[in-house]
Amino acid sequence: MTNHAVAALLIASRASATLMPPPSSNPAYTLSDAYAVAKIHYDEACAAGMVAVGRKIGFTNPVAWPGMELNTPVWGYVYRTTVFDTTAGVTHHDLTGAMQPKIEPEIMFGLKNGVIGTGNPVAALQSVEWIALGYEVVSCPYPDWKFKGVDAVSAFGLHRALYVGTKRMITASDDLAEIVARLGSLTAKIYKNDVLVGEGGGNIVLGNPAQALAALAIVLANQPQFAPLAAGEIISSGTLTPPPTIVSGDRIRAEVVGFDLAPVEVSF
Repeated sequence: MTNHAVAALLIASRASATLMPPPSSNPAYTLSDAYAVAKIHYDEACAAGMVAVGRKIGFTNPVAWPGMELNTPVWGYVYRTTVFDTTAGVTHHDLTGAMQPKIEPEIMFGLKNGVIGTGNPVAALQSVEWIALGYEVVSCPYPDWKFKGVDAVSAFGLHRALYVGTKRMITASDDLAEIVARLGSLTAKIYKNDVLVGEGGGNIVLGNPAQALAALAIVLANQPQFAPLAAGEIISSGTLTPPPTIVSGDRIRAEVVGFDLAPVEVSF
């Protein structure tokens, strides 16, 4: 099956909310193929008038890599129509059409400049205008969430929506090394209908959410078919806790300790 055929099947699956076998059912399907499919999806989205406003990073917990047959984090685009500002009162998400949805509390970065791929988290933060706690809502087209990393890349990064919380601005007086240290040591909790359903922290996001941002710049430096990171982009760095499943009627709240970010709440 060609990459264009895989892309078409995934678009049809998403449109009809119908599960499908993962592309990795073909053992010859590679990560390069997956990003080729992602590029087809991106080009078709742009042709339809959608505007990319950032990226989501996935599989930033290296513990998951062997099971996903990965040795690197992966990424996908997010769009103007899929990113919402909770401080503007957008705190409800309609799950119509979502497939096996889950929710991930994440540290998000707003860029004021492109990020150079040095791999240094402090250097990466020099390009950041703000930091926020938020959520990614993810939707999986593969039965029982059974897939490989290549399948996630192919399926729009599993992305459905981002919800961005209150922004903590980075100022000239901030000690960026201290911010990196605090991001790596923060702890996180996620509640569903006031019941604690997950705990974690910044250390499971490649050791530090800022490190995930730095790693994304390196990945993109080796993918000339995609634009490098640029000013104005929103980057979601990877889940801080195991992601709980969600259904209509659920109310989710996430909070962190160890860094001055406001809790975020979304209902479904």
